[in-house]
Amino acid sequence: MSLPTRNQYLESKVATAPAHRLHLMLIEGAIRFGRQAEDALRRGDTQAASAPLMRVVDIVGEMLAGVRGQETALNQQIAELYLFLFRRAAEAKINDDVEKLGEALRLLEFERETWQLACDKLASQEPGLATQAPVEKKAAPRPNFIGQHLGGLSQSSAASSGLSLEA
Repeated sequence: MSLPTRNQYLESKVATAPAHRLHLMLIEGAIRFGRQAEDALRRGDTQAASAPLMRVVDIVGEMLAGVRGQETALNQQIAELYLFLFRRAAEAKINDDVEKLGEALRLLEFERETWQLACDKLASQEPGLATQAPVEKKAAPRPNFIGQHLGGLSQSSAASSGLSLEA
């Protein structure tokens, strides 16, 4: 698939995904970049690990921001997990520490499995939900983040779709 075609596909996928699927895509992106950084660190190439590690930190930071504003007990627990992941990813970045990164990746894998199960359950309960576009939240969309971390979507296309990272 050519790069413009891939970007168009990803843009369409993001624009039509419900909020829970967008969150799953963020988790998957963090894992993908984390694996790239892990491979580079294991080779001793700290320079090649730097950019993907920063993307992991950015993504987990946005996931944390998405749950911190809500005061439910569940959101507080999730925020604590994301804060822990953020710290581990930041420590891995600062210290080029493959062990801390590995710990964060194991937790992200578990988080991905959990969100995948939730997405599957929601899709089976309401078949239209799997393809329904997300409802715009009160929080301002973060088009720069979406474009930067999910494959280079244009700022205008992300903004026009009303995307928010609130999941």
